[in-house]
Amino acid sequence: MLRLAGSRQLLALVPTLLLVLVAQADGPGLAGSRRSGPPPNLQSGLSRLDQQMAQSALDLPAATDQPQPLTAAAVDPLKEHEVFGFAPYWTLNVSAGFDVQSLTTLAYFGVDVTRDGSVVRSGNGWTGYESQALTALIDRAHAANSRLVLTAKAFDQPTLDSLAGDPNAAGRLAAELTDLLKAKNLDGVNLDFEGQGPGDRSGIANLVTGVSKQLHTTNPHWQVTVDTYAGAAGDQGGFFDIGAMAPVVDAMFVMAYDMHRSGVASPNAPLPADEGAVRSYLNVAPAEKLLLGVPFYGYDWPTKSNRPNSDAAGPPQPRSYGELASAGHTVYWDPNARVPWTAYQQSTQWHEAYYDNPQSVALKAQLVARYGLRGVGIWALGMDGNDPRMMAAVLGSASPFAAANGPGTSSYSSSPSNASSSSASSSSGQPSPSPSGTAAPPGPGPSPSAGPTPKPLPPPPPSPTPIVPPLPSPPVPPIH
Repeated sequence: MLRLAGSRQLLALVPTLLLVLVAQADGPGLAGSRRSGPPPNLQSGLSRLDQQMAQSALDLPAATDQPQPLTAAAVDPLKEHEVFGFAPYWTLNVSAGFDVQSLTTLAYFGVDVTRDGSVVRSGNGWTGYESQALTALIDRAHAANSRLVLTAKAFDQPTLDSLAGDPNAAGRLAAELTDLLKAKNLDGVNLDFEGQGPGDRSGIANLVTGVSKQLHTTNPHWQVTVDTYAGAAGDQGGFFDIGAMAPVVDAMFVMAYDMHRSGVASPNAPLPADEGAVRSYLNVAPAEKLLLGVPFYGYDWPTKSNRPNSDAAGPPQPRSYGELASAGHTVYWDPNARVPWTAYQQSTQWHEAYYDNPQSVALKAQLVARYGLRGVGIWALGMDGNDPRMMAAVLGSASPFAAANGPGTSSYSSSPSNASSSSASSSSGQPSPSPSGTAAPPGPGPSPSAGPTPKPLPPPPPSPTPIVPPLPSPPVPPIH
């Protein structure tokens, strides 16, 4: 069986498994025909990663002691400005590299919930919960005056249907979560229920309400958050009733990613789409209840050319930032989506990858500050190869960045929101080396380029390489 032992082995494993999980994801479940509506989910492609990791043997020794509790000085459920990061069980072996000083809340991801609201006390999520690695992470977080909460998750539609229809599920789940929080001196829960369609809309809202109220009654200092889709606030017939849940939780983690287009190499989290999601949420929920989730990963497409937004020659495959940064490919900048991308050849097949790097993450942090949101969130810690520049960007700063637009002009069409875009002149077309400050330290996994890179398609006439200016730190309050 596969054993997740060494840090280097684990980091290399994560993007490799992502490839397997989403190899057939260009259908309605992830990147398919649902693109015509509001940005759908989605963490669902990553929930498939959870399902695959659940089949691997997790080599984590059991805990030998109980974590220390958070001090009395940090009893409020949320900080004035939240920096919220998911810590999946499959990254616990590299969690020593997590920057807990910069995070206000870490969410251990997580334990599974059954159809009647009971917690599954087996499998890798449970092994991670019982591990010394989690105990050490809790102690580190608490020493840094940061919270560590427990994610309770369910992605199976029949399970969600049962939870939504069982009036006793909320009480049962809240009681079991209370025991788990007390056993590890944890600081609250994150609810990750990802389903589809309107059938469970009111039932899931009632479930979240019941769990949150019972936990807050038990301990008003516990934090309760819920993960929601980027398009949920504008989808009145969708799975989540944002207006109903906003008053009863401390915050909502808006999963503002997996918004790429079907059949076309395109951005995972374009800034205009992020702004559109924020605006729609502000119509139904107060800004202080919103955490904007940003991805530490992107998607790689086999494509028919190296032109921006080329037609895809196959389904997209997730790549962590750590892997893409270590691959050494030329970095281009999409001036409309405000994200980096790259084009390269593997043997004779062109590939394009759109993702987020420190520059684009810093722009998202500025968006959070501009709209006065409660904070920013990360899916997921460890996917950045523990590059400190990604956390610096989450905090609102990044070094100057220069990149070509690439061979041709980006054709990304923004969402209805009108986020301001940097005006950039057309690219020189000819790929040029990444500028100083954009290469990352070695990240998880080998370079996806396994063969020589032939000469690219004929470029348009040369023009100056656009420079993305330095980013000032957004006016956010101190974190601690």
